[in-house]
Amino acid sequence: MSPTSSPLVSILIPAYRAKQTLGDTIQSLLTQTYPHWEAVIGSDDQVDYLDHLAQQGISDTRLKQADTGGYGTGEAPARNAALTLAQGEIIANLDADDAYQPNRLAELVPLALKFGVALDNTGVYNSQGQLYKRPFPDRTALSFATAEDILNPRVPFFPVFRRELAGSGWTRVPFAADVLFNLELLSRSEQVALHPQPLYRYYKRDNSITQSPKAFETAEQAYQAILSLLDRGELELTPTIRASAQAEFTANLRLNDLFRQYMQEGRCQNLEEFLDLTENGHAAWLQPELNALPRPKAQQS
Repeated sequence: MSPTSSPLVSILIPAYRAKQTLGDTIQSLLTQTYPHWEAVIGSDDQVDYLDHLAQQGISDTRLKQADTGGYGTGEAPARNAALTLAQGEIIANLDADDAYQPNRLAELVPLALKFGVALDNTGVYNSQGQLYKRPFPDRTALSFATAEDILNPRVPFFPVFRRELAGSGWTRVPFAADVLFNLELLSRSEQVALHPQPLYRYYKRDNSITQSPKAFETAEQAYQAILSLLDRGELELTPTIRASAQAEFTANLRLNDLFRQYMQEGRCQNLEEFLDLTENGHAAWLQPELNALPRPKAQQS
């Protein structure tokens, strides 16, 4: 890649109770083969993470910090705060308990320059640090993401994209803010390139939302909020993508009722286990159980 095609990449890192993991996350940036980056930590718990990293021997002029001014306000405010300090022509996302493969930026930045947005085949790692799934295990060549690709796998994607596509940033919802933002990116760009390799290391943690015993409540609140946003037209989506989102989140809301039933019956321990068991809610054998659920009051005659 020539110097003229090697723009500064601003990596936004929302941080909330992230002291135990952030050091490893930053180390994955320090080993990037693409050197033209800065990392902007969006502190959402009033912690001075730059000082915390310095105490671990991690000090780099490419590290910055922004603050939400609150405590636990959510990933969207934290990313938006970080975006205000970002200087890069290219924006990238990274959670404070995940990591990049060393060649991630080198692979995705050229695609973002060419197409506007680039994703990769997120590698999902279990609590033992083992790669155990990818959203698209059969893809071996570059492809282009659809709304269904973003919605159906129930695995987060972490885009690398041209700054002008950021719009007004991330919408604050209890859950799935990343999904909404990625759908908006898809709506704003002509194509979203999808790299076949798992260049992002997404770690499932015991304290994550999908592992929480209150996941049902959080998901229900989020799906209701998202459907309300969609109904009011408050997200920057094309009509086709909005229709896909409405169908998926409506189905997710109903699936969430079945997830609660599974939890009550001891058939799963958390949302992640339920999604793995039911093929993200798309298993053919699951349909009779979904059909047996009471219909929402609005649909009852």
